[in-house]
Amino acid sequence: MRVIIVDDHGDTRAGYAEFLNVFGFDVRAVGDAEQLRAMMSDALPDAVVLDLQLPRTDGWQLTREIKENSKTRHIAVIVVSACVMPAEREAAHEAGCDVFIAKPCDPMDIVNELRRLTGAPQ
Repeated sequence: MRVIIVDDHGDTRAGYAEFLNVFGFDVRAVGDAEQLRAMMSDALPDAVVLDLQLPRTDGWQLTREIKENSKTRHIAVIVVSACVMPAEREAAHEAGCDVFIAKPCDPMDIVNELRRLTGAPQ
């Protein structure tokens, strides 16, 4: 299963990528929306794990773009963010995210949600 992690913090991207790789996910990691768009133009992932606070295009807008496009709406979107106020969470769900996980989180929570949303093997 192919997963793209979108986070502007390199250590966070690397940590999640390394953890997900251990569980058999094919992981790519990018730092912003433009890099995600470029990567998705080559091959679509099964899931996107993204932060809400990104440079230029925030995660709310990026989620809307994914979910409003007929070619990408099937992609599972898991938001992993420190934006945990109720209005921020609600806005993420309204934008179309499938799951919201608060940072800091146990990376196993991401693995479990990826498995649940995509049917990836246990």
